[in-house]
Amino acid sequence: MDQEFIHKIENIHGQSDVVFRIDHNTYFKHVDGCTIIRYVFSADQTVEHKLGTIEDLCEGNIPFDSSDDDWTDKYLPLLMSIESAITRVHKLNPDLKDKAVIAVLERLVVKPDINLQSQLAEAIQDHIKLCLATNSYSKRELAGCLKKVLRSVKRHHRVDGPKGYLDFIKDKI
Repeated sequence: MDQEFIHKIENIHGQSDVVFRIDHNTYFKHVDGCTIIRYVFSADQTVEHKLGTIEDLCEGNIPFDSSDDDWTDKYLPLLMSIESAITRVHKLNPDLKDKAVIAVLERLVVKPDINLQSQLAEAIQDHIKLCLATNSYSKRELAGCLKKVLRSVKRHHRVDGPKGYLDFIKDKI
C-alpha cells in the first residue's frame, strides 16, 4: 500500500470510502516512465501522486488462496481492477480480440512491471497500481489474480469465439 497516497486522499476526502472512477474523477498520466494518478474530489480539491512500481507496491509473500469458481473473495478489488482495465481499453478499441488480451496477460503474469508498449498492458498496470496503492496484496496474490483472469479469458475464448471473453465482460463492469 502507498501510505502517502492514502494520507493525501484522507486529507481531502476524510475517512469515508473513496470511489475511484477512471476517466471521471481519477486520471492516469505517464511521465518519464512513471505513472501519475490524479484524483479530483472537487473543483478546488485535487490529489496528484506518483505511484510506485507494481513490485514496490506489492507487500509480503502471502500465497494466492482462491478457487477458479470463487469471484467473491478477498481478491475482488484486484480482479475487478484488472477486468475494468480490459473493459476500458475494449471500449476505446472495439477491434480488440481475446487473443491480444491473452498475450498481454501471459506476459504480465511473468513480469507485472514489464514495458510492453501496449495500451492494454499499460491500462492493466495502471489499474493494478491504483488497487495496490490502496489495498494490501503480495506479488504471489497479484500473479494468482492475473492467472485467474487469464483462465477466464481462455475459457470464454475457447467456448464463445474470438471475442467471447470481451463480449462476456463488457456488460459486467
